[in-house]
Amino acid sequence: MNITIGLSYAPQEKTNTHYYSDALLRAASEQEVDLEIIDLYTSPEKINDIDGIVFTGGADVDPSRYGKESEREFCEEINPDRDKVEFSFADTADQRRLPILGICRGLQLLNVHYGGTLIVDLPRAGKLPHTKVDGVDRYHGVHIEAATLLKKITRQLDAPVTSAHHQAIDKIAPGMKVSAYSTDDHVIEAFEWEDQQEKPYLVAVQWHPERMDFDESLSGNLFKNFLFEVIAKKILAQRMTV
Repeated sequence: MNITIGLSYAPQEKTNTHYYSDALLRAASEQEVDLEIIDLYTSPEKINDIDGIVFTGGADVDPSRYGKESEREFCEEINPDRDKVEFSFADTADQRRLPILGICRGLQLLNVHYGGTLIVDLPRAGKLPHTKVDGVDRYHGVHIEAATLLKKITRQLDAPVTSAHHQAIDKIAPGMKVSAYSTDDHVIEAFEWEDQQEKPYLVAVQWHPERMDFDESLSGNLFKNFLFEVIAKKILAQRMTV
């Protein structure tokens, strides 16, 4: 089977974006499917050709989108053009009921898209630093809530993850439930639909599974399960057209 995955932002000049493609391609090889990966930011017209979408990491979401304009000075890089494009991708993904995987900024953007808010800067909010150390991803523990899709995917309750962010979820979006917290300071690290019965697949994580060892439980399993859901949705759609 051939499937196409869109990355919301992965321009070739960004040296770390290949990690997303590498992880997806490995997951595809294990499931014996032919995978095409598209950078939607440079080819936005292809949003209607993809079978699933990964919202990738990067710059801070503009705080004007979640009512915290007064705290803009505490942001790092902001890219309003990227915000505009990726929020439109989220709208289309909802309309097309595409399977969604959100990573780091992707989690934050999706939370805002669905009506939640963000902590503009974790240390100012009394939380521990979650940023890189000397340019290297920080590691910290997360606790995964029982009876969640994330627990079923990873088969873990506590595990270490990479960390490279200074913002996080403040108010969780309506209709979502928290599926993981950081163990040391209770920062929200993942969310999913509260009622998944009538909703398309969505898992969003604050860590960077694409930059972890693929065999770690909170890394490769996320990409494999995401592709499994993409494949299942495409097979079902094909059967319904016969």
